[in-house]
Amino acid sequence: MTDLSELINMLTESERKLLEFFQQRKLETIHEDELAKTLQTDIAEISRSALWLENKGIVRRLKEEIEVLTISGKGRKYLNSPLPEQRLLDYLRERKKASFDEALKSLSMDFNEFNAALGKLSREKLIRIVKENEKRYIQITEKGLSVLELPTSQVFKEFVKKEEIPVDQAKKYGREILDLLRRGILTKKRITRIRIELTDLGRKLVKMGIPKIEVIDSLTPEIIVSREWQKKKLRWYDVTSKVPRTWGGRKHPLHEIMDLIRNIFLEMGFMEMRGPWVEIAFWNMDSMWIPQDHPAREMQATFYLKKPIRGFVHDKELISIVKEIQETGGDTGSTGWQQPWSVEEALRTLLRTHTTAVTFRVLGFIIRKGILKPPVKFFCIDRVFRNETIDWKHLAEFHQVEGFVAAKGLTLRSLMGYIKEFYRKMGIYKLRFKPTYNPYTEPSMEIFAWHPKVEKWIEVGNSGLFRPESLRPYGINVPVIAWGLAVERLAAIIYDIEDIRRLVGPMCDVNWIRWHRAPVGKIFE
Repeated sequence: MTDLSELINMLTESERKLLEFFQQRKLETIHEDELAKTLQTDIAEISRSALWLENKGIVRRLKEEIEVLTISGKGRKYLNSPLPEQRLLDYLRERKKASFDEALKSLSMDFNEFNAALGKLSREKLIRIVKENEKRYIQITEKGLSVLELPTSQVFKEFVKKEEIPVDQAKKYGREILDLLRRGILTKKRITRIRIELTDLGRKLVKMGIPKIEVIDSLTPEIIVSREWQKKKLRWYDVTSKVPRTWGGRKHPLHEIMDLIRNIFLEMGFMEMRGPWVEIAFWNMDSMWIPQDHPAREMQATFYLKKPIRGFVHDKELISIVKEIQETGGDTGSTGWQQPWSVEEALRTLLRTHTTAVTFRVLGFIIRKGILKPPVKFFCIDRVFRNETIDWKHLAEFHQVEGFVAAKGLTLRSLMGYIKEFYRKMGIYKLRFKPTYNPYTEPSMEIFAWHPKVEKWIEVGNSGLFRPESLRPYGINVPVIAWGLAVERLAAIIYDIEDIRRLVGPMCDVNWIRWHRAPVGKIFE
């Protein structure tokens, strides 16, 4: 923009004031903080105006790092009271002489402060130490009586008034500065100051003069109705100038995967279920026939709570049935775990280790009470917690997807069909199933998908049919198939990420969050 008259019409009121200051003081450069103090304006407003002028090419904003002296944390306690040496001198001016103990008690001063004050006044020959009857006294000298205010107090007041003084400017205060620094009352620090400097264009504008005109920055209904716009100038706007880049809100990549999973299950006719993060061992383990000596229940694998240490289950009949099946198998045809079952252990509070706890809450509160009856289909996407060592494929806090179907005639083939359909809708076509062991499902299968980029079979889930011992407490007489998978691992595969810590936490790249591509289309061929 080279037309100066047009440029003047584009200036805001605050920009005009800043340029008028340069014009009146005949300056070409000044620091922002100095300008703010002179104009008695908030420095943020000065910075904002300077930035706008810089965008127009009128000024340059230059960063300068300088070393300054300022009052330390220790020195701040003297903001509203004199320095120790000044207090002692004032005290002695009134009394002429006082014993050590008397002075220390009267001044209520810290012993180290008192010693520092004594040393300072003695060196300046403002006091002398005298002995009378084996007792030490402090006596003010003739020179001390003539001094009303000590140089250190005068210098300290300058810092109270100015807050910060550059090191090169503080040299004029001489050895008093060194004394205050040595005693820790002042401290050095580095600060960044912004210097505003006129460009060639800015100098031309200032030389031409900034006319005093009333400008309308924005049109309002009141200005239009009152026809005020006819009497004043409307500020011009350069619609071609660059503006700061802004970032709109966007879903986290993990949430996009969760939304995709949720939509797939809803399309397949499932209902969503939710449960609490803070759980009791009963729903997390005992209710699904996990023995109380299982390794997963140890402190090394599970986060237990100190407060409250135990929860409760209102359904005493359910507690009784679970106890019998845990110990002897009850009427399921099983021999149970053949060990005593403790209700106190079952009621311990913990952070749930898997979303299967939500499944068994649904079985206990919905199916057992007859609110819903099979056939039913439920799914859950929620957070779980495990006392894991964090590495490229393990997190202590992550998300799981849980799904189960309860209906007549379900078989292992039905389970494989549901799983294949789900992963097909996710874009994963090549699957393998491997037999595995779970305490509460039989048969059980791990699910693997072929990843062509790394040319490996990647574990993506676990599944199985619930055992009769798991279903008996809820009066369920039909087969129940279930599966689960870790969302972070699936997201890592979909986004081609090797380390799941890049999805969340300090290793996550904000630029990747902003620019990542949402999972659309086929992922696996």
